[in-house]
Amino acid sequence: MTATADVLFLGNIVTMEPQRPTAQALAVRDGRIVGVGDESDLASLTGPGTRRVELGSRTLLPGFVEAHAHPYSFGRVFGDPLVNIRASHIPSYEAVVATIRRRAAKAAEGEVLAFVGLDALRHAGMREPTRAELDEWAPRNPLAVYTFNFHSLFVNSLMLERMGLTDATPDFPGGRYERDAHGRLTGKMVEFAAFKGFEAVCNMVGSDRGFAQLSQSMQKFARAGITTSTDIGMHEGALSGYRRMYDSGPLPLRLRLFSRSALDAPLAPALDWGGDMVKMIGVKAWADGSPFVGTAWLSRPYLNNDVTLKGIGLSHDDTGHMNFAPEKLTALIDQYASQGMHVATHAQGDRTIDATLDAYEACITRYGRPALPYRLEHCGTMREDQIERAMALGVVCSFFLAHVYHWGDPIRDSLLGPKRGGNYMPVGSATRAGMRLSYHSDAPMTEPDPLLSIQVAVTRGTASGAVLGEHQRVSIDEALKAMTIDAAYQLGMAHEAGSLAIGKFADFAVLGDDPRQMPPHLLASIPVKGTWVAGREVWSAES
Repeated sequence: MTATADVLFLGNIVTMEPQRPTAQALAVRDGRIVGVGDESDLASLTGPGTRRVELGSRTLLPGFVEAHAHPYSFGRVFGDPLVNIRASHIPSYEAVVATIRRRAAKAAEGEVLAFVGLDALRHAGMREPTRAELDEWAPRNPLAVYTFNFHSLFVNSLMLERMGLTDATPDFPGGRYERDAHGRLTGKMVEFAAFKGFEAVCNMVGSDRGFAQLSQSMQKFARAGITTSTDIGMHEGALSGYRRMYDSGPLPLRLRLFSRSALDAPLAPALDWGGDMVKMIGVKAWADGSPFVGTAWLSRPYLNNDVTLKGIGLSHDDTGHMNFAPEKLTALIDQYASQGMHVATHAQGDRTIDATLDAYEACITRYGRPALPYRLEHCGTMREDQIERAMALGVVCSFFLAHVYHWGDPIRDSLLGPKRGGNYMPVGSATRAGMRLSYHSDAPMTEPDPLLSIQVAVTRGTASGAVLGEHQRVSIDEALKAMTIDAAYQLGMAHEAGSLAIGKFADFAVLGDDPRQMPPHLLASIPVKGTWVAGREVWSAES
């Protein structure tokens, strides 16, 4: 006798399986898909105990796969005592300074003050704050002001003292404590120095805060229809936070974890817990930084204007830099590749992408291709020839498409100019080359929002309504693949997630409309009605 299904879905079902792209019925038992087809095909799987879910006008798809995010950090950076000063909340630099002053005036003496979101591209009139200004804004309090992407951090003298930093402190590997002409710390930190500063400030405002906020963070991912997310390059405390969440009850999404890379560091720890829900799958390296703070390494200079020279603090005709010398990057990646590990490398600038591809090619020559493909992360200024080279090496890319929506206009006007701006995040070129690519939100830098990434891929539209590189558009079907089955492929999950087929995880997103039928500019407005993980409804818009 055939065991009956726990749940039967009926209605419009998009499978992402080329042999059968749509279906009218789908059956679930014990957290897995046991049937896909017409309702009559699945009659033998239904019984008195089967829950029937009539989709009506809704559409069932594979749950979205977030290939590059930081759920633990997402929980740490929102809500008291950290203050959100992102440009979406506070539009000008003058207003940001006024906000910091008001908060400092109300604070108890010695209270740690932290602000997140400084943005040279979107905060009108921004210029880099000096240490003297930071001291004047908060004369009685340790003060930290982060850029919106956490690649730069500005602190006052009291915070330098609290962190134990002096003019004699050596630069943190992979980062820099900026100094003036006399060797005195300016209060600015970049890259790994800023990341280390972030962890220090989070510990100052409450080391347990990451866990306290983690449940809410993961629910935000689930509400976006995400059923699997990475935490890529985990911050301090993340692994213990996830273990506590796992032990306390069913998780609302699957997690695929990447440890941080470091020269002479131990390998990523194997987990003896987590089952199908939480797995350690690789390691993340940072080869350079962000174009938004001038630390992405370019072959052609950034533009010269008030945004780059005053807001970001670049020199004339600056091309940025890498976090490591190329030979150190190769050594860093080699120590993990030699153990057969999955490696993902943050590489924004095209010169950095060259160096990273060199490192990957050297490892492939020595050890052969890895079980999971080497990855390039973000890839903002990737060139056509680099896409071809990546394809030849079997390297795949995960693109941060929300950049185009939120910062597309200043990328074109202030950072790169129209031609390079039009090729920023070249998903069209990579898709046409046949790459199995993914899109991501990099939360907490932006909100987890797969439908926005899909909309940007199809339209290349910015927040202002402009189009940034029409030739880099893709079709809706290609965009859906990048957020489902191809993202799952990058995580080694294509056999169990990313499409709807018998034997795969019962991980679904239920949307209010069919994205294949929506006007492209309205894709991001499609409501997520429900999210299912392992055959269990973890979020519903109706509850």
